[in-house]
Formats: sequence, structure tokens, C-alpha cells
Amino acid sequence: MPISFPQVRVTINGMNVQGVTGIMVEQTGYYAADRFAIELAMGAAPLFDAGYYSELGLAEIIIEVANYQAGFVGLMTGQIDNIKIDFASNLVSLSGRDLSARLIDAEISETFVNQTSSQIAGTLAVRHGLTPNVTATSTPIGQYYELDHARSVLGLNSRSGSEWDLMVQLAQLENFSLSIVGETLNFLNQVLQQPTLLNVQDCMELSIDLATTLPTTTIVKSWNTRNKAALTQSAGAVSGGKTTLIKPNLTTEQAQLIASNHLMALTAHSGIMTAKIPGELELLPAARILLAGTESSLDQIYMTDSIVRRISVADGFTQMIRAHAVPG
Repeated sequence: MPISFPQVRVTINGMNVQGVTGIMVEQTGYYAADRFAIELAMGAAPLFDAGYYSELGLAEIIIEVANYQAGFVGLMTGQIDNIKIDFASNLVSLSGRDLSARLIDAEISETFVNQTSSQIAGTLAVRHGLTPNVTATSTPIGQYYELDHARSVLGLNSRSGSEWDLMVQLAQLENFSLSIVGETLNFLNQVLQQPTLLNVQDCMELSIDLATTLPTTTIVKSWNTRNKAALTQSAGAVSGGKTTLIKPNLTTEQAQLIASNHLMALTAHSGIMTAKIPGELELLPAARILLAGTESSLDQIYMTDSIVRRISVADGFTQMIRAHAVPG
């Protein structure tokens, strides 16, 4: 049920802070950190003055919203990256990322080649004080790169790569979802959930952006050094615009997979929905939404790319959804 004017609770390093005037939390489905920004009145309580915020440094923050059926529900657990103190308006602005920041900021110092993806996920979760929620896998990651000579090993044993980069690569290899919710690292087999119904009349704002000039065919060309042969694979309609990708050392199966995935990515941009609705706490990135009520072909399923939730004294609790059309 939408929450129009929720009660919020903000905890920094285990201490409840006072004077919250606005909150923004952005969740994204692109293997990236969720982000937050929060505005507070400075000195709302004697402890929380300029001295407190100027000496705060790197800190953990928990943002919760009151759900009147279940008490307070976590909206974001994160790391404060930036503190802005505005003495003219007597306001403090805090911003940062969710706890994926711990992996993003950590350089890789080992190769892990004899471990599976799930073992690595568990190791990195525990290393950074996170609880692993991991689907077991069986293939050592070194075997992926022995069998698939066309893939890059960037980040697997390079100090220029981060632990988060490694987890993203492994999630893509396994076709897993990757996220950190609260203090839990989720590395899971992707499962399609039933779509959530969104009626036009329930939207405060709704727009759909349609692209009309996207290519309808993807062609992948490659020269396989091992087989000493050129190959071409394609996906999509024979007629219409096309895009060509040239990549070295692919097998026929790999080239076909790249062509299909690239075409799917292009098709996803053919229809972009943005909708502003009353705030709620259940919808997540990668959730499917069934739009209804336009009385047109736009009434279809969309995949959520990002959700921006805002809470303010003036506007209450709202959220903006960005989603792309799912090819039928």
C-alpha cells in the first residue's frame, strides 16, 4: 500500500539523528551501487551541530521508513561519502552509496582461479562484514577462461580492478543477479517474478519514449585463430537497419550469443517508460511491470531499470520509475 506521509528514521553509526527534511534513494539494476542523499537541519538536537558533522568522517548510515503494518522497513544501508554543511541555510547534506561501496573501493589482490563464483562471492561478503545469500555454482572460474579464450581476464588478477568489478563479471558469466540489500550480498540465479500491475490512473506522471530508427539486425563478424577461419552470425529481421560488431577469436556459438544479446539490448531501448507514483517499499530494479489503461499497444510488460524514491516535508513519499519495454 502506498505510504503518503511516512515516518522516517535515520541512524548514523548506531545513533538516531534528528532534523531530517528530505531523503532521496536511487536503486539501479545495472550492477551499480545504489545511491542516497539526505538533508538535515543542523542543530535539530544539541548533539547534531556543525562540530558533529565536521568530525563525522566515513560512517555507516541506515535509512528506514515506517510501514504501518510491519513497523520500520529498511530503505537503504550505506556508506556516507560526502558531507556538505551550508551555514547560510543551516542545513547538512549527506550523500553516498550502499554497502557495495566496500567492494567497489577494494582493489583485487588475488586470482581466485581455483574457486567457483559462489565461493568467491561468499569470501568477499564475509571479508566486508556482509551476509552472503548465494546460489551455489560448480565451475572454477579458471576453467571459464581456459574454455573461452575470447573473454578478457581484466580484473581477475589485476590490481587496477576492484572486487566489485570481479563480482559483476562473475554474475554476467553465470547469468546471475547481483545486489547488496542492507548488509546482505545477493548473488543469485535470476528468476522471473510475476509482473506488477500498474494502471495509468494510479500514476501521478507517465510518459513513454519510443525510438523509431533503431537497427533491427545485429551482425557479428570474427576470425577464429584456433580454427583459422572467418565466421559471421546474425540475429533479427533480414530487412531494416543493421549494426555490425567485429570481435576476435569467437566460436560460432559465442558469436551467435553476442548477436542475440546485442539485439535484445537494442530492442530494450525501443520503448522507455517513466512513471511517478506514490511511494511504496516493494518494487525493486529488474522487477517486471505490466502497464494497463493506455488502450494501445503500449499496454505491455516493462522491465524496471531504476527507482528513485523521495521523501520530503512538502511532497510526502513519491517515487520515479524508469523501465524499458520487454520484447514480446
